[in-house]
Amino acid sequence: MGIRRVSNPQLIYSFPLLILIARVFHRQSLSPMIKPIYCRNLPRSPAPYQLDWGQLRSLKQQIDLSQAAPELLQFALGYHHLALLGLEHVPQKGPVVFVCNHTGTPVLAGESLMLETVLLVTHAIDRYTQRSLRPLMGLGYYESPVTLRLNQALLTRLGCVPVTVNNGVRLLDKGESVLVYPEGEESIPPYQTRPFFWGFAKMAWIAEVPIVPVALIGPHESRLRIDPPSGPIVLVAPGRRPDPVPYKLTFLPPVNVRSAVSNLNDQQSLSAFCEQIRQSIQTSLDAESAGRPLVPVAKRLQRLFGQPKHELTHQSG
Repeated sequence: MGIRRVSNPQLIYSFPLLILIARVFHRQSLSPMIKPIYCRNLPRSPAPYQLDWGQLRSLKQQIDLSQAAPELLQFALGYHHLALLGLEHVPQKGPVVFVCNHTGTPVLAGESLMLETVLLVTHAIDRYTQRSLRPLMGLGYYESPVTLRLNQALLTRLGCVPVTVNNGVRLLDKGESVLVYPEGEESIPPYQTRPFFWGFAKMAWIAEVPIVPVALIGPHESRLRIDPPSGPIVLVAPGRRPDPVPYKLTFLPPVNVRSAVSNLNDQQSLSAFCEQIRQSIQTSLDAESAGRPLVPVAKRLQRLFGQPKHELTHQSG
């Protein structure tokens, strides 16, 4: 399935105009402000979020994808001409760890704010492979009572579970597949993946299941954003449709972590394997982003007004 390019005057941007808009937003972002509630601060310990079998079973019984913003996938298929490639790489049976790049901006789904990529991947897997998928969500969704109250209904309907290695292994041991975003936070610069946390590889190693890397491109361009230290700035007015850029969701060939890591205590092998998975996703993103006119615009805006890449810290573990 190919992508049909959308011919639309909205795609022809005046870069000076974007610079002006960015300067205005950037000045506003320097004033004291509260970060948007979806900005994830990495927790010190996942202990309070470890779920037992009974809790996981109860959450599974409440899954209802028909009430979990299914229209977003249909919108992406029609408006963004979403192309799904590599579905033949998704194993037909058995649990899988799906690992995706962390792109785009949370979108409104009813009263909730949810990452567009979580909704797209979950519904696409359900529709085109007839498989269930449990997204493992950043603990920031659960740490704040306000955030949890706003998002709990959608999290429950999607079958989301707090992201911990133990939760992932328990789901995999029960034959369920999981979706993980090992960057932990949004990719910066656009379509340039951060170093991966190792948790996804540990889950797959312990449960002895394959890993399927997933690369999504499009959302960062449809809602151009800048990520300064004070919090993200989205250059799309509220209520305005995103730009109709083409989306592409690519499933890469499955990988067996045990073929590369003989022992979980071998941190060097584990780190190298996670970098291998990151590079496979990055290679796909690089190939697909070539020639897309808004990608260099997004990257230049980030260089001018966002957080420099060298200031981004990350702990792999």
